[in-house]
Amino acid sequence: MVNLFKRKTKVIPTTEPITSFEIHKIKRKGNYLVKESKPWISFKIFTSIIKSVCVDCQHSGAFSCESIGCEECTLDCPCKNCLYSRAQGLCFTVDSPKIIRQKYLLQTTPIIWISKYGANSIDPANLEVIAGVIKDFAKHSKNPVVLLDGLEYLIIMNGFMSVLKFIYNIREWIIQHNAVFIFPVSPLTLNDKELAMLERDLEEIIQSE
Repeated sequence: MVNLFKRKTKVIPTTEPITSFEIHKIKRKGNYLVKESKPWISFKIFTSIIKSVCVDCQHSGAFSCESIGCEECTLDCPCKNCLYSRAQGLCFTVDSPKIIRQKYLLQTTPIIWISKYGANSIDPANLEVIAGVIKDFAKHSKNPVVLLDGLEYLIIMNGFMSVLKFIYNIREWIIQHNAVFIFPVSPLTLNDKELAMLERDLEEIIQSE
């Protein structure tokens, strides 16, 4: 298999069809740490944001006819004059993208496999490439939301301090581009000092599973 990211393939931001009105409202320009053994809560938050209406939508009923977008629709709809934009997501995962897409019913959202093998994958040892994809996505998407599942794997391959520098780098970019970054991590995989360093600059989301 050819790793497409070796050829600097860009991720194209896309918008999911609206399938939910139960959006998880979290503030933008936020870098969020979710401590959980499995990334269930993180994916729940991520999918609720990208599959729902705009956070500040005042005309939720207008979306009942939407498929992917309303740019070409000719019906009279208050969304035509909307001052907001629906979120667009980017997902990194250590699981098979096919499994993730089926499990969470993601139709259009780009999903990147953190793996040494397979098409459309990124080697976990190449933090620079991962950072480049995130920065490009944040720059070109509307209300970007990024989920990075696999922080533990990145730490194994690169060391904690290298991953922490990577997070600090991305953190500033997320704030600059009014984006949202979600980091699920299992506390059992880190020592107290490492966990404290993550908690210092990331806002923790606490929610019952």
